[in-house]
Amino acid sequence: MGFFDQMKQLKELQEKMEETKKRLDSIEVSSENDYVKVSVSGNRKIKNIEILKQDDKLVLEGKLQAAVNDAMEQADKLMQSEMMGAMPKIPGLTG
Repeated sequence: MGFFDQMKQLKELQEKMEETKKRLDSIEVSSENDYVKVSVSGNRKIKNIEILKQDDKLVLEGKLQAAVNDAMEQADKLMQSEMMGAMPKIPGLTG
């Protein structure tokens, strides 16, 4: 495989990654508990935080932190899955 073939494959990979990033922007994951609901894009941007219950500020803060962390973990897994889906289509770049 020549240099130009490798450059073409790299360009194709970059295009697929950009397509994946755009798709991830449109996908939303959320985490909810009895105090809050947090929605995050597949690219880990918080889209919405909804307060469901606010009778105890300390508990609310802890529940908010837990929901954000859980939503971010879901977004991470989604992103990894989407990115890995683009990789196998490029010969020579995966094991």
